[in-house]
Amino acid sequence: MDNQRIVKALGYLYRIVEAGERGYAVAASNVNNRALKILFQTFAGQRARFKDELAAEIQRLGGHIHGRSSFLGIVHRGRIDIFAALTIGAENVEQVVLKEVMIGERVALVTYERTLKKDMPADTRAIIQKQYEQMRWVVDQIRLMRGQNGKRMVVRLYDSRAEAERAFQSLKEAGILEDGIEMENVDPEIELYKGKGSTILETIVSGAAGGTIWGTVAGILALLGIFQLAGLSQDVVNPSSLQWTAVMSMLGLMAGGAFVGSMIGLFIGWGIASEDRYVNTYTLKNGQIFMRATVDQALASTAWQTMHQIALESRSLRVNAHPV
Repeated sequence: MDNQRIVKALGYLYRIVEAGERGYAVAASNVNNRALKILFQTFAGQRARFKDELAAEIQRLGGHIHGRSSFLGIVHRGRIDIFAALTIGAENVEQVVLKEVMIGERVALVTYERTLKKDMPADTRAIIQKQYEQMRWVVDQIRLMRGQNGKRMVVRLYDSRAEAERAFQSLKEAGILEDGIEMENVDPEIELYKGKGSTILETIVSGAAGGTIWGTVAGILALLGIFQLAGLSQDVVNPSSLQWTAVMSMLGLMAGGAFVGSMIGLFIGWGIASEDRYVNTYTLKNGQIFMRATVDQALASTAWQTMHQIALESRSLRVNAHPV
């Protein structure tokens, strides 16, 4: 059995898992729903464990770790930040983030499936198979939170049992079936993922990449306009001058798009990093009851709004009871 070939496959899998770890950390930074934040951070922690297991197996087979962030991975993580920041409505933000997460998870699933088709030692296969099955369970949760087979799962974290019971009653009054609602205590020993989430550099790079693309599109349109005008006045326009003007216009629009995009990324990344520190601290200190409501797709927004409203009302009562 060719260990070098196996190590190479595991090395690529390692980089995919590392990208998933970072991706979930970024996703957690972009949602204010504390229940969803905890789930994303739990999934990031899972990928961190997968990464450690793969690293140990690579070393056991005589290989070395070459973890590195790909440019596409950086752009994708930064894109999550930017899309979430530019989306209106907290429920819509969650759906945008979940959609972006699924893009990465599809790549991860395909990579695991291809790896499992390779010839490898039984011990190595057992590790990858176990990780694959755990990943599929996570992907099923993500799909359900996005909406699947006419159902959608809505999650919310509450600070007390009484608060969760109020949400439970409100859901029943809104026509949500009782058997689709679950409540569980949050493990007091839970540790949220402490790795890097959103970074300012990644939002800048992603913003610059997106701005360059839009600048290129604008440049192409400008070129078409310039040549169209030239066609209407062929006796007046110097061909060499026309080409120079077209090239400079194209480059100028690309550079301008990259600059504007990077500035947008800078401010978005700055804001996310500052807000996320507060939400993480509050979640660890106060979150007590985790609620899931699996409902018909037609009632999903009603369930989301109902659960969200109870959380807002409870927060308002706490602020009024303990004014700053």
